[in-house]
Amino acid sequence: MHKFLASAVFLLFFPNIISAQTNSFQINGGIIIPHSSSNGFTGSLQYNFSLSDDIMLYLNSGFSSWDKHYVAFLEEYSEIQKKTYFETYSADEHLLIPVYLGGRINLHANELFTAFGTIEIGYSYLSYNSYKITRVIDEDTGEILSYDTDENSGEKITENLFGVGIGVGLTHELTENLNILLSFKLNSHANSEYYNFLSREATYTSFNLGFNFNI
Repeated sequence: MHKFLASAVFLLFFPNIISAQTNSFQINGGIIIPHSSSNGFTGSLQYNFSLSDDIMLYLNSGFSSWDKHYVAFLEEYSEIQKKTYFETYSADEHLLIPVYLGGRINLHANELFTAFGTIEIGYSYLSYNSYKITRVIDEDTGEILSYDTDENSGEKITENLFGVGIGVGLTHELTENLNILLSFKLNSHANSEYYNFLSREATYTSFNLGFNFNI
């Protein structure tokens, strides 16, 4: 009997609790900064489901694109080997499509802005071209002249990855139903065949400017 009454009360009041909160759509765009790579662009669409005035869940998806991933080689200095540092790229044309479920909590609020933190987990599709690196040596002296990307060796790589991320940001109310946001995120991928979780290759940061529309 007690369980029946509790269930009835829950079903009676839960819809009112949900409707009392304000859900919203969010559009984000900005710069993605993968480690040891060229910077790129990122954009996403996000649905925010409010649990309370300070806590919300969200579903986020979009795309990120950047070009080259760079690798460096160090050689020991000698009478023959004058140049010791070489850099080239081992991959290009990166495309990342994530689908993340996350949570956001407000940390501090004043008249100008509200500071918040986020944590998220989800799936990411990653594709890029991978290349072999060739070492060019002077046959007469044995000096290493360069490390070059073999553009004819390009291989298309696609990965389905599990990702996690954390972030912080600020939001400012423009109107009753429109907010502007500035956020910073740090994300990393697991289960890759080519690099380890939290390694430089698996980790990237991003800065985003967004607009949040209440519905």
